Amino acid sequence: MKNSKVFRKDVGQTNLLIKVGKISGRNAVRRSKAMDLVVTYIEKGIVYEEKPDGSKTQIDIVDSKPTEITLKKGMILHGKQKESKDIC
Repeated sequence: MKNSKVFRKDVGQTNLLIKVGKISGRNAVRRSKAMDLVVTYIEKGIVYEEKPDGSKTQIDIVDSKPTEITLKKGMILHGKQKESKDIC
């Protein structure tokens, strides 16, 4: 079996941020439920709202569209800046 090595220096930091995000998300949901607040989340592309009594209501469906951009190594991206309306 071939071992795959990762040569990026920030892998440990990225994994730590993912772990911290999961823990803080769980804590936020637990505390919101403890304070009888409504929790909104996405599950399998559907947005649900869960009330403190445990009932769920479907709010919206998230459309997942495949990206139209295919990136290749060495490509240069040029971003367009939106026009801003300055209020003076």
